[in-house]
Amino acid sequence: MLKYILKLFCLLQLVVVFSWFLGERFFPLKETFLGRGLGESVDQPLIWSRANFDGFYYAKIARDGYQYLQQAFFPFYPKLIKLFQPLFGNFIFSGMVLASIFFLLALWLLAQLLKREGEEERIIKRALLFLVLFPTSFYFISVYTESLFLFLVVLTFWWSGKRRWFLAGLTAGLASYTRLVGIFLWPALIYEYYQAESRRKMRERLSAAKKALAYRLSLRYLGYLIRSRWHHFKNLAALSLSGWGLLSYMIYLKRTTGDWFYFARVQPEFGAQRSVDRLILLYQVFWRYLKMIFRVNPQSYVYFNVWLEFLVALLFLIILAWAWLTLIHREERKPNWRPGWLIFATLAYLLTL
Repeated sequence: MLKYILKLFCLLQLVVVFSWFLGERFFPLKETFLGRGLGESVDQPLIWSRANFDGFYYAKIARDGYQYLQQAFFPFYPKLIKLFQPLFGNFIFSGMVLASIFFLLALWLLAQLLKREGEEERIIKRALLFLVLFPTSFYFISVYTESLFLFLVVLTFWWSGKRRWFLAGLTAGLASYTRLVGIFLWPALIYEYYQAESRRKMRERLSAAKKALAYRLSLRYLGYLIRSRWHHFKNLAALSLSGWGLLSYMIYLKRTTGDWFYFARVQPEFGAQRSVDRLILLYQVFWRYLKMIFRVNPQSYVYFNVWLEFLVALLFLIILAWAWLTLIHREERKPNWRPGWLIFATLAYLLTL
């Protein structure tokens, strides 16, 4: 499996390099949001091209700290870039190497997780192949948070599967310190904890119910309840660590900008065409894309982006619906996933609205 993962990783690197070669020869270069604007590796486009758009800002935050409107980007990845920059020589290369390392770790850990859940090797290899060949997989080896975040998500579910709740909560906290969507690991872990514990200690629960009838809401019963359920209180407190990353960033923003939610409020000004002042429903999103398909010039690059985003959004909506129906109807041959994974995936999908 490790050899297979290394082959996939090398394949992705080759595809990205080949795409860069073709792009440089046949497409005009837009002089905006380029990694070479950082002044590092300016004569090495194979390196600075991995830090375009958001990658430019992650590297810049690592080097100079937060500047105007850059609070839209969460701090954990820039902190890692800055930490390892002396080792790699410059900030872009540091971010690029870290992204590649975390992607390798994520692929390996995902394979181990699926193997533990009972998947066949051919299914695991197919899943990894689809992940690597996905049209936007180049983000995993660019100066972006995708590979780090994927690794933290898989590691969180790895720990929860082993019932190591403190480590699961701690890792989920790092995920929420990396991207906003990481906070949705919290409800996923809560459900996983409920599912893991609901089948255990039935005799103790029956005994507690008997005592409840005897003591009702007396202080004596309350003391017994706390003693007998102390491990639940302790584990739930550990799972609440899932939000420590987001909370610490919000505290920082409150102290520096006066706004707890400044990371969200800067989104419209940042030029990402996102709205944070109203709720957008699912049908409105798809209706907007359908209108763009008929109105956007088919000769423009934007037209291709519209189709790509529309089809990918539709694909994953179908997958999510099918997965929920499969779990609800409890078919005999269910896929080997846990409902907590599906809870996280659904909430992450809905956040994009």
